[in-house]
Amino acid sequence: MDPLEAITPIDGRYREKLEHLSKYFSEYALIRERARVELEYLSKLVEEVEPGKIAGLPLKWREVLRVISEEISLQDARRVKELEKTLGHDVAALISFLREKIHDYGLGILAPYIHIGLTSEDVNNLALSRLLHRFNQEALIPALVSLIEALSSLALEHVDTVMLGRTHGVPAVPTTFGKFLAGYAYRVARIAEELYSFRFPGKLGGAVGDLSALKFTYPNVDWIAFARSFIESMGLEYFPAATQILPHDRISDYLMKVSILNSILSNLCKDLWMLSSLGLLVFGIREKEIHSSTMPHKSNPILLENAEGAFDLASESLAYMARRLISSRLQRDLSDSIIKRFYGMPLSLTILGIRNLEGALERMIVRKEDMLLEVEGHPEVLAEAYQVYLRKLGVENAYELIQRAVKDGWSKVIEVLRSHLPESEYSKLADLRPSSYIGEAERIAIQLLDEVNRIYKKITAAQS
Repeated sequence: MDPLEAITPIDGRYREKLEHLSKYFSEYALIRERARVELEYLSKLVEEVEPGKIAGLPLKWREVLRVISEEISLQDARRVKELEKTLGHDVAALISFLREKIHDYGLGILAPYIHIGLTSEDVNNLALSRLLHRFNQEALIPALVSLIEALSSLALEHVDTVMLGRTHGVPAVPTTFGKFLAGYAYRVARIAEELYSFRFPGKLGGAVGDLSALKFTYPNVDWIAFARSFIESMGLEYFPAATQILPHDRISDYLMKVSILNSILSNLCKDLWMLSSLGLLVFGIREKEIHSSTMPHKSNPILLENAEGAFDLASESLAYMARRLISSRLQRDLSDSIIKRFYGMPLSLTILGIRNLEGALERMIVRKEDMLLEVEGHPEVLAEAYQVYLRKLGVENAYELIQRAVKDGWSKVIEVLRSHLPESEYSKLADLRPSSYIGEAERIAIQLLDEVNRIYKKITAAQS
């Protein structure tokens, strides 16, 4: 299929940036992971429940099963889809395909035991959890590590770059651009740490979660212990409270964390965009790029805006999925299945947003002098300092005095200070410059970056 014919931009316009995610969210990826679950289950069942069958198998039968699961090709997946057209059931089609393979490899004695005692959801929940785990560790966490590096580096570079703080969109008091960025780096790092440590769940339970068919057929086996052992061998956390499906509580927790991450990053994009609109940041234009079809002078924060849109769409979609998938009628209904097939959309948008945000940060030019001039051009930001200092000296109505004086002009503020302070104290306040009124901004920024660095080292040390 030509990308121009794609229904969604993920597989069309943005395919080049996101095609590596197909190994987690494509139909082919799901077929391969289901096969892995089926054959790992078969291997464990034979070893622990039907060991008498081993004598009739080749010496390396386990390795053969592993090869079958690892070497499922795109052509094999097409064969599964052909079978599904006849059978009308995706997992049943895979079972039929695996039986064909088992016979082809001379392991026909095992064919009756493929999928024995399972329901399709036993396979699906484990396959989806494993795919999400791999996406999280191989794609999302590395992307966040790279973003944390970029934010931390910029925050450190601008730790003492004074900027005007704004509340309600209007001048408040000064802060530093480094502290502003460090705050976002810290928030992203904290969620990255939670995502990195997240354990995806799995269940094995049969038709309604009670392992009934297996217990009836093999009454002497501790099937609860078997299920827990198998799920943990697949790198997942055993979830004991299953119906036919794996209740979505834990995965909804994961999706909500990623939704919150997207909301945080969208807010960062909006903040940077506003600073750009004030002329304090510039997002450069590359050679031969065109940012307006009619205005040659335009240099727009297009990557930032694209990232914001991706983050917003991802956040809303993930939050919806997290809420909706908690609900399942009695032991199961099929309304969840189609929704789970769309995990890849918001999670891919998350990666797209991160990449575009990083691209924007690479282009970002900080106009430090303009930031400084803006701060010095707003002497009224010192009103807070003045009224608090006067109250320290016992002036009860200091707030009201300064508030009225500010409305009458800055000269009036100076008069109020002079009339209520001894000369030594007055000189101290009169000499205060707005750009030096940043409190603990630099120290807070450094402390935040120290914590970010701790999380960064924890994640990257484990990955290396």
